[in-house]
This record gives sequence, structure tokens and C-alpha cells, in this order.
Amino acid sequence: MGRALVGAPVLLAAGVWGSCALPAAPASPEPSLARPPASKVERAACRASAPACGLQVAQAPAGDTPVNIISDQIRRQGYACDEPRQAERDREASRPNLTVWILRCGNASYRVTLIPDMAARVERLP
Repeated sequence: MGRALVGAPVLLAAGVWGSCALPAAPASPEPSLARPPASKVERAACRASAPACGLQVAQAPAGDTPVNIISDQIRRQGYACDEPRQAERDREASRPNLTVWILRCGNASYRVTLIPDMAARVERLP
């Protein structure tokens, strides 16, 4: 017996969209486990007790803080930043599309200007 093929988009290593053929899922003789939509009363009860309904709140990974993002950026550009400690935004020096941060690391402090789609401008502070 032959299998049907279904096309699915795939991101290739070169960064181009392509498609490949995947075998279709076989027809299941088992009934669907999907529930019908909940009533208004059930939805209200679920909102009141989210943990009991299996809902979880997603949190950003610990690595996505300004200190880690900016220190990773300047390291990729060849600057040393041992033990990143604090990143403070310099609101007076910042402008639209030019965000300035003061980054304090264990071994040095830097003024880092982040510019969209470009390398950061980095100045070592005394």
C-alpha cells in the first residue's frame, strides 16, 4: 500500500526557504481526544484557577538580560568582558535608533552604542 506525501516548508542551512516531502500521518482508527469548546462557566472557573487547568506562565530565559546581551555583543566584536556586572542605559546620550549603555564588567567599563543592523560602537571608559 502506498503512502501519501505532504509538502512542508523547511528552512535550509543557506537561509533559503524550500520544501520537502514528508509521509502523511496514517489514518487512526482511534477516536479523537479533542474536547468540545468549554462553556462560559468552565472558562471562568479555569481563569480563576489557572494552575489547576494546567496553564503555565512562560518566563524569559535568564540569559536574556541587558547585561548578558550587551556583554555578548562586545565579546563578539573582540572586547574583553569578564564577569559582566551591570548595564545601565544612558538616556541623555541615547537617541532614536541609537541606544547607549554603560556596561560594567569585572575587568573594564565600556560605553556601548547599539545601532540596528550594525556593529556596536564601543568605547572603553577609564
